Amino acid sequence: MHWKNSYIKIPKFERFFRHLLQNAFVSLQERITANLSQTADERYCNFINKYPLMEKRLPLKQIASYLGITPESLSRIRSSYIKNNKPA
Repeated sequence: MHWKNSYIKIPKFERFFRHLLQNAFVSLQERITANLSQTADERYCNFINKYPLMEKRLPLKQIASYLGITPESLSRIRSSYIKNNKPA
């Protein structure tokens, strides 16, 4: 069965997938805007706040790619972030 037929036969599918697509589009727009308007440090801080457990689960190379920076830059930013956010 083609997906368009599913939408016709089960209208809730159309609504569900339309919401998924809209949310994905909004997320993509926010990510593009952030990459164009924020510094790498700000993007890293936002990533840590939005996805607190992902840093431990993903290779740093993938995180750097997501942030649009080199792994070396990410390493420098992480070091600075850890140093500045240590509990007293």
